[in-house]
Amino acid sequence: MKSKTTIAEIVAKQIEDMIAEGVLLEGAQLPSERVLAERLVVSRPTLREAKQILTSKGLLRSTQGGGTYVSSSLNSSISDPLMSLLKERPEFKFDILELRHTLDSEAAYLAASRATKTEKNKIQAKYDEMVELHSKREDNVASALADINFHLSITEASHNVALLHVTRSIYDVLLSSIENNLKYLYTISDIEESLNPQHKLILDMIMEGDPEGARLAAKSHMEFVNSSLANMDKEKQRHERYMSHSSVLSDK
Repeated sequence: MKSKTTIAEIVAKQIEDMIAEGVLLEGAQLPSERVLAERLVVSRPTLREAKQILTSKGLLRSTQGGGTYVSSSLNSSISDPLMSLLKERPEFKFDILELRHTLDSEAAYLAASRATKTEKNKIQAKYDEMVELHSKREDNVASALADINFHLSITEASHNVALLHVTRSIYDVLLSSIENNLKYLYTISDIEESLNPQHKLILDMIMEGDPEGARLAAKSHMEFVNSSLANMDKEKQRHERYMSHSSVLSDK
């Protein structure tokens, strides 16, 4: 006979749902015990028991006198080997771009169908921040962070928990990939005049509630990045061959 679910287990499930749905982000600190107990309308002892359940599952971690946090190692098993591969094999960047082609286009499609007004405002704010940094070209890391957060805000607005968690599970890989891509793309004159309108079209399609338009805009953006990097790789290889041949001839 199945045992009766306790109040603590119900509360633990509520908090677990907040983590699954992205309301509580990886590494985020939970509200104070008093505040959270009031919001969930439970006693503080019951809340402590619920947090202990989630801690035993590895979803929460507590620090002495420092509060309770959502575990920051939930996705390390996925990210770590991919990060190593990205560092060891530069050509792996095209595999990441293929993955983003699928994730970003589907996220854009769903966001155009489901985004709330608040989420659209957030996407707009992330877009504005990204465009400003792209235009300055002063800091690849900051630009990459703004870029991925723009796309992540779209994924959050997709209301697809699985898609959101897959994206978050490889956040560090995506960030590193975008940073490396921008390092090369920023060597192209006026590249922001191509990137910014592409991002703007994705934004506009989501704002207008055009799912197919948003999907197509996201796909076109990723295809542009892929082809630009591929062309740069070809030019680099051609230059290396030329230098190698020149070196052989000069030694004779």
